[in-house]
Amino acid sequence: MPNSSIVPHSDSQAVVPKTSPPKTFLLPFGKTLYTVPESAFMSFPKRCNVMSSGQVLGQLLATKAPEKWMDYCHPDTLCRIKGEDGSNCVYTTFSVEGAPYEKRFLRFVSATVAEKNFETKKKELADEIAAISNERQQIRYDVLNWKKLVDCPNRAQLSPEIEKWTPVTGSDIVKSVAVAPESKKRTKPGQANSNEIEAMTSEHIEFQKFIKKPRNTLCRITETDDVVHVVFYKKHADEDENDI
Repeated sequence: MPNSSIVPHSDSQAVVPKTSPPKTFLLPFGKTLYTVPESAFMSFPKRCNVMSSGQVLGQLLATKAPEKWMDYCHPDTLCRIKGEDGSNCVYTTFSVEGAPYEKRFLRFVSATVAEKNFETKKKELADEIAAISNERQQIRYDVLNWKKLVDCPNRAQLSPEIEKWTPVTGSDIVKSVAVAPESKKRTKPGQANSNEIEAMTSEHIEFQKFIKKPRNTLCRITETDDVVHVVFYKKHADEDENDI
């Protein structure tokens, strides 16, 4: 089992420290999970970030806003993984109560988050950094020096496909409890939902007094110069107000 922050020299797959039986780390990339060779780890996380629920975790993973990630950028929770060409990126892990496998998932820390938050963390942790007493601590805290142009200049992040890391298949696949936030439907240009239709028409003409919206129809309103065009479309059973 790898020791935290020590770069191992092995072709075996990296496992989560203190798991018994040992459980491999899992790197999500696209729709596929990959294991990562121990030799690719420059440092290991000492502990996980703790999240209250899969919903909270999903909300965090859906954003790249640095301020949202600030509490999850302590070097104890970060790890650094490199590719064959030397490019390296930063990842972190999360734990959720009742989800023992969640800590296996390596979550990419974007360059935007890393470069802004790591500088702030170095200032916050100045006393801890000054008190570093061994090589393991130094390696772990060195992650805060990560720079996009130096460490991963030619790509957004490491690609397990390019690195030829092993995809996880069959019964070895486990599912994260992270719940992605519901996406809000966007109204296409030139279209309006029912609330917008009411607001727009009241500004122009009180057409509702003399035009009745037929049943099972969709409405499109467009404005050209001083003319408002109101068009009704026959609605099919599988169509939504925002589909037209």
